Amino acid sequence: MLKNYLKIAIRNLVKDKGYSAINVIGLAAGMACCILICFYILDEISYDRFHQDYQRIFRVVSDEKNEGQVRRLANAYGPLAPALISDFPEIEQLSRLFPHSVTIESVDGKRFQEERFFFADSAVFELFTMVFQRGDVDALKRPYSLVLTESAARKYFGDADPIGRVLKIENRAQFHVSAVVADMPSNSHFHFDFLAPIDHVKEMMGWAPHWYWPPVYTYLRLPENYAPAALESRFPDLVGKHIGEWAKNERTFRLQPLRDIHLNPDFENEIEPTSNQAYIYIFAAIALFILLIACCNFMNLTTARAAKRAKEVGLRKTVGAKRSQLIKQFFGESLCYAALATVISLGLVELFLPAFNQLVGKNLRASYFAQPELFVALLALTILVGLISGSYPALFLSNFRPMAVLKSNWPSGPAGRSPLRLRALLVILQFTISITLICVTYFLQRQLNFVQTRRLGFEKERLIILPIRDQDVQNNFAAIKNRLLSQASVLGVTALSNYPWRTGFYDFPIKAEGLSADAQMSLPTLIVDHDFIRTFGMELAAGRDFSKDVTSDATEAFIVNEAAVKKLGWETAIGKEFESQHIAGGLSRKGRVIGVVKDFHLQSLRYAIEPMVMLNSPASYYLDNFAIRLDGRNLRQELADLEQTWRAVAPHRPFDYFFLDADFERLYHKEQNLSKIFRTFSVLATIVACLGLVGLASFSSEQRRKEIGIRKTFGASLGQIVLLFSRDFAKLTMFANIVAWPIAYFAMQEWLQDFAYRTDLAWWVFLLSGGLALVIALLSVSFQAVKAALANPVDSLRYE
Repeated sequence: MLKNYLKIAIRNLVKDKGYSAINVIGLAAGMACCILICFYILDEISYDRFHQDYQRIFRVVSDEKNEGQVRRLANAYGPLAPALISDFPEIEQLSRLFPHSVTIESVDGKRFQEERFFFADSAVFELFTMVFQRGDVDALKRPYSLVLTESAARKYFGDADPIGRVLKIENRAQFHVSAVVADMPSNSHFHFDFLAPIDHVKEMMGWAPHWYWPPVYTYLRLPENYAPAALESRFPDLVGKHIGEWAKNERTFRLQPLRDIHLNPDFENEIEPTSNQAYIYIFAAIALFILLIACCNFMNLTTARAAKRAKEVGLRKTVGAKRSQLIKQFFGESLCYAALATVISLGLVELFLPAFNQLVGKNLRASYFAQPELFVALLALTILVGLISGSYPALFLSNFRPMAVLKSNWPSGPAGRSPLRLRALLVILQFTISITLICVTYFLQRQLNFVQTRRLGFEKERLIILPIRDQDVQNNFAAIKNRLLSQASVLGVTALSNYPWRTGFYDFPIKAEGLSADAQMSLPTLIVDHDFIRTFGMELAAGRDFSKDVTSDATEAFIVNEAAVKKLGWETAIGKEFESQHIAGGLSRKGRVIGVVKDFHLQSLRYAIEPMVMLNSPASYYLDNFAIRLDGRNLRQELADLEQTWRAVAPHRPFDYFFLDADFERLYHKEQNLSKIFRTFSVLATIVACLGLVGLASFSSEQRRKEIGIRKTFGASLGQIVLLFSRDFAKLTMFANIVAWPIAYFAMQEWLQDFAYRTDLAWWVFLLSGGLALVIALLSVSFQAVKAALANPVDSLRYE
């Protein structure tokens, strides 16, 4: 019987080539999408799991509370690690990481700005799993030692042995290469090219780690079966002991499992951008939906062709076939289709994997046999698709009554209920998914356009940021600034302390007129040069800007934004007494507010504008970045001239710059990728759904040949026939709209909660998406409708 079932399955596959092709291609496309998304999901959940004992490794994160608001930070502070070691001997291993951008000079005098230079404790190799190519785990225990990755070693030394070779860091000290390790895997939440002993931070950076600055990343490993909560419960005592009792209410340290870092977007100041666990569920849902659409196509077409199989079922039952045998037969056929679709889908995966990698920004590989779990998952997927797609046809066809189907081509009676209602529900389900994806895609793009074009309160175009990163440049700040301004295409030059759009603002405790003496408040603070407001194109709401002609501005003047005025409850800010406090004495000052700047955004629009204060830097030491406004009429030449000027004033520093507007675009990198993915898969879902419609329309035209012939004989026009033919599909699409719109609305309402500033969910977008789906559906069936309407009625009526 198995041989007979297989022969019948192959015969039906070959006999109806058109329907078979639609079935197999639809299933293959759905399975290929599912496999690609599974690759992505498996990679996302694999982050940091290559480390030995990753289940026992944690990162110490911190919460900073201010005025009832909590900032969740991925980093802590330098002295925390020694305090943990001294107070908690049960910790098995502990290490800090401090990434910093440095200039490295090679042996041949070439200079490179390296963004992935990390200072680390020597225990980093005992905590994290790294593969040594040369050297050993003691590599960082020697002073002025340096560990390179394979990529960095090849960049600086080619194929030569780098051990013992010298690299000059920050034009200050020579470090000796003591080891080479393999590049960190792509599924790591941090990647480095260089590791240096953390003891050299003070010497190289000019400041020592303390409880306020700089933030470092602290990792530890706990003993087996040791509850992290037991350690966390003792952190408040550590804070009180080492920082002060007052800090217990303002700083909280917690343990974050290493395996959870990549999929947790809730922390600021991550080493590298993280993902979001919600995206895993979203992509899994998309994969399931597209696969479901393909399975619906199979069920629709199989049940639509049920009449052609009716006599076969009747004859089998007449000669003694049991229903269970028929169910096995039809399930077997659907499994054959699924197996064939799987083979085709693997070819599609290989074909489109490079494009998919570009879409999601990864380097995924299809290694089915190298990963046994992937092979098993693929086999399970094939069986699942076969069972789902064959479930209703098997149960429906096997239930035909022999007498009914042998008398006619179509079953009747209770055991032969028509599957039309089911097919309608399946079409509605398919287009509900497609319309939902179309709506979501459009709103994602609409929000992206909104945040990218919204007025930020300053002009970010044609503004480049040129990191200073050098004490010699800072010591000659005024002369170099004037030299840059002498370039004809430079419209303005200023400087600022840090990148608020990347790392946030500094938070300084403040006292202000109108606040009680015991009130504790901190305000985000930006340290700037006196030309900052003018160069950035900001506007003053009241008062004046900083001026280099007013010497007291560098020690006594403050400029606040409108949000700060509102928060402090001032009606008029100009002349108000103000005090800013910081551990760095040069940044602590008492004075008065001289100006109010209109609110501006130097961060992502996910966050509301914060009350903030600007300080005119008392010394160039606190200014780490030039901001240069260019004319922009010939950017290539302007940048070339600027590079030439920079090499003249800072020959030991690479000309390493970036455009501010491009850097702001990266703030929405996740949303951009999400929008691309939704756009791609909404198109694929719609195509797969339309494949089913084409098949149904084709079969429907065959079933209604005689009806169409009679109508044409009695004078029905081409338009009337096409309308008759398309009306049912249009109704189903409209029902799908009614179901899809609320789903898309609530989904986007939830997603937009992440943005403080967001677009509205315009009603016309839903109508547009529904109309687009309706047009696509009608176009899918129009060819068959026109073909049926143009057929000669004589041919259809002469059939019998």
